[in-house]
Amino acid sequence: MRTKILLTLLLCACVSCAQVSEGLEKTKVYQGFSGGMMLHTGCLFGRDSHAPLTPSGRSTSPQGGLIGIGGALRVHLWKHLRTGFEGFVSTMPSGMTDCHDILKPGSYVRVGCGGALADCCWRLEKAWPYIGGVIGGGSMKGLYILEGDENSWAQDANSTFHKQSFFYVTPYVGCDYCLTRKVHITFRLDWMLAFHHHELTMPTGPRLYLGFMFCH
Repeated sequence: MRTKILLTLLLCACVSCAQVSEGLEKTKVYQGFSGGMMLHTGCLFGRDSHAPLTPSGRSTSPQGGLIGIGGALRVHLWKHLRTGFEGFVSTMPSGMTDCHDILKPGSYVRVGCGGALADCCWRLEKAWPYIGGVIGGGSMKGLYILEGDENSWAQDANSTFHKQSFFYVTPYVGCDYCLTRKVHITFRLDWMLAFHHHELTMPTGPRLYLGFMFCH
């Protein structure tokens, strides 16, 4: 009796393995690629330790809203995996910061970053929800003008410019809406975590994206 049960289980296991192997052989590794441009907006948190202080001792390290543009290119592998690269430039002008009453027009914080991405995507009929992350690096430039005017060529001693590199990790979730088989509108929400000298630093915060993706 036990021998019959073992033989039956062994037969079932062999059939299952054969079906899995057949399915893997039918699944192509390369499933195409996609790429496009995305606009984004969001917020930056954290403090720039190199930002100057006002005569009263108030910090001018800005926090606030940002706007930017960038793009991404993905290669589609197997049924759900997508991997590739992306890059973005974001700017936080003085008028969108919490220090807008101190910083003069022309002040800004600008972030440029790029890295490798990977996500898991489910290809439904009209929607492609996805979840993934990015690992990369970038730099943040900050120009803080406390006196004078951005259009003036006069020398101003009360301004500071600082550039800082950083490593970042960004988890994200999003969804593509399929206008056609080859043209998608993508919506994405992420949260950048920037590190400098092993410490969480500015720029850190959420961003919301809207863009067009072209699939091939």
